[in-house]
Amino acid sequence: MNYSFKIAIKSLWHERWINLLSILSIAVGLFILGFVILVLYNVETLTRGAPEKFTVTLFLKKDVTDSKAKGLLRKIKKNEIVKSVKYISKTEAFEELKQSLKDAAYILEGIDENPLFPSIEIKLKEKSFDKDTIEKFIASLKKDKRVDEVIYGQQLLGTIHEIYKSVKILTIIVGLLFCTAIAFVCYSTVKILFYRKKEEIEVYKLLGATKGFIRSPFIFEGILVGMLGGILASAGNLVLFNLLKGMSNPSVPLLKGVILPEELILSLPLAGLLLGLVGSTIALGKIKY
Repeated sequence: MNYSFKIAIKSLWHERWINLLSILSIAVGLFILGFVILVLYNVETLTRGAPEKFTVTLFLKKDVTDSKAKGLLRKIKKNEIVKSVKYISKTEAFEELKQSLKDAAYILEGIDENPLFPSIEIKLKEKSFDKDTIEKFIASLKKDKRVDEVIYGQQLLGTIHEIYKSVKILTIIVGLLFCTAIAFVCYSTVKILFYRKKEEIEVYKLLGATKGFIRSPFIFEGILVGMLGGILASAGNLVLFNLLKGMSNPSVPLLKGVILPEELILSLPLAGLLLGLVGSTIALGKIKY
């Protein structure tokens, strides 16, 4: 094993131009893949955080007393997708309306009876996003006899759901395409190196070397090429992330909130290593000797 690894290191330097081209190709592929995952991760984080800002407003019937409203409040709080609830009585709603009108509050002076309805504002948990679950929850609220009307962003809910689903599908498709391309680069590199060393391999065969002994250095070389490409890709994504954070300013608030998951930086060299192993193993399996 040690001998095969040493041979792979020597070959890496001896065939440096071929290997350098392969490493750079893999680095570019993994860098783009890493950048796409970075973007999609941040989009997914935003869509996951959207339900926390998603407010469901219940307008209660006029004859619902404070005690009945608080009973409904306790029932809503028990639901696992609810983060917080706030009860606004008719009186509080009227006071809020006065404050919002400010200088025009005089138009309410002639009103003898409070025309507003008591209401409940519900905020959902960040990690509870599921369109079907939320819609079932809203349907159960509509059935309650104390509830007059339920106001929620139905279109927004559908949009968030579609974005969330699209992000997942896009991540899988992009990942598969780039992984296939990178494995093919490793496959081609190992195949070229094998044919360049055909005379050496013939000598090994005459000396009685086993297939495993002949193949091992090529597999190690494929692994090293993939891993080095992954390390360069990680470094590139780290530099890009720092540049984006450095560019953040009040006019572009999205850049300030960009998150770089540590798992991404650690996984790119590992992905390169695994794809190098897969590519080199397939290449050697296709060669007859």
